[in-house]
Amino acid sequence: MDTTPIDDADLRRARDEDADPRTREIAAGLLAVRERIAEAAASCGRADVPALIVVTKTFPAEDVVRLHDLGVRDVGENKHQEASAKAAAVEQELARRAGRDPQEAAADGSSMRWHFVGQLQSNKAGSAAGYAAAVHSLDRGSLLTALARAAGDRRQPLDCLVQVDLRREIPADSRGGAAPEAVPDLADRLAASEGLRLAGLMAVAPLDEEPAEAFARLAEISRALREDHPEARMISAGMSADLEAAVAAGATHLRVGRDVLGKRGTGR
Repeated sequence: MDTTPIDDADLRRARDEDADPRTREIAAGLLAVRERIAEAAASCGRADVPALIVVTKTFPAEDVVRLHDLGVRDVGENKHQEASAKAAAVEQELARRAGRDPQEAAADGSSMRWHFVGQLQSNKAGSAAGYAAAVHSLDRGSLLTALARAAGDRRQPLDCLVQVDLRREIPADSRGGAAPEAVPDLADRLAASEGLRLAGLMAVAPLDEEPAEAFARLAEISRALREDHPEARMISAGMSADLEAAVAAGATHLRVGRDVLGKRGTGR
């Protein structure tokens, strides 16, 4: 999935000039995170720079519109009800400002790309497929079936990432993610599903382990996956606290919220 580059010069102007205080705050956060990403890529010898997905959970639609005005097009949400309502509000506002129909704006790429990054119930798959450009948390067959059924009405295939549970010992709890040994079969089924597109892998670093070690395992799982599915190039990993480790391990997309937007609830 391609992402739209953000102009650092525009961010510096928004940070330093007479924008509203919240826009200045977000611009400063964006600039700082982009500088961190660039430094992390340079320090490990990467010629490319991972794409940034700004996670906007708990922040209002007005902040997403500010992100749009600052050049951001990729945002992430992890609660379906919040994501659905926010996406509708943002698209309506952007279309209103442009004097356009929301569906027209989405069709030509001028609106936001919404990434669903949290656990998704199968019975919510139909609604999520209506607004999401990508689902990063596909981790079981029932959700795959539901997404495939819902994606039939889309203009373009829905990008899906298999979420991998990187814990060395996986207990029977409610945390999302497929066991590493389950990834090949799930990926095969995903790649064969009409209306869906296998984009790659997603993971969250375990709390009780150094992120670098966990992300190294994710990189190896990704390498093995690409032997059978070379198109599955995305590695969605790394957040505010561990983005440097994710960049060093080859992440292509970083999911950062706090260090861009501040503590949850800011701007409400």
